[in-house]
Amino acid sequence: MDRTQYFDLLVSKLSRQDNSDLISRIESKCDILTLDKNEPLIAFQSNNRKIYFIAQGSFIRNIITSQGEEKTVMFHTESFCEFFKSYDTVYFHKKTNYEIKANEKSVVVSVDFDFLFQQIQNDIKLLQFYTHETEKLFVNIDLFRNFQLGLTSEEYLKWLYENYPFIFQRFASQNIASFMGITNVWLSNLKAKLTF
Repeated sequence: MDRTQYFDLLVSKLSRQDNSDLISRIESKCDILTLDKNEPLIAFQSNNRKIYFIAQGSFIRNIITSQGEEKTVMFHTESFCEFFKSYDTVYFHKKTNYEIKANEKSVVVSVDFDFLFQQIQNDIKLLQFYTHETEKLFVNIDLFRNFQLGLTSEEYLKWLYENYPFIFQRFASQNIASFMGITNVWLSNLKAKLTF
């Protein structure tokens, strides 16, 4: 695909073909970034004021512990949590306490958050879209956290399989185990116990 085709994927999400001026302004400020597997998009301890849309591929969000270990805390694909930004920098004006890196060869559309926010203030439909996507992200994060805290590891694994099977198709077991807060061996044992 070329730049226009990747940008068109974003436009199709926005459902804003009716406002060509807005689309042109956004397109003029966008960058198309191609990342290889394990390449960081948002680096740990960076000041990143971009908002990203995944046009192709998938990403892993990792926190870095005080011991320097990576712990997976969220997954992103073209159809799940496909919009994201550095919340630490955008909202709290701090360096990020996590990193987001490509899980596979991936392509994102990148735009400056401050520019986009300025456009949002002048366009009610764009504001509604942004609010909807933000709420979707926070609902997913909340659901993952609530079920992780409220279920046993086995129950949580079953819940993930039933509701988010793509995670097991696209992400490595070590990231899934890290996300669940268990070891790779324990994840393997739990998978062997589950029958669907």
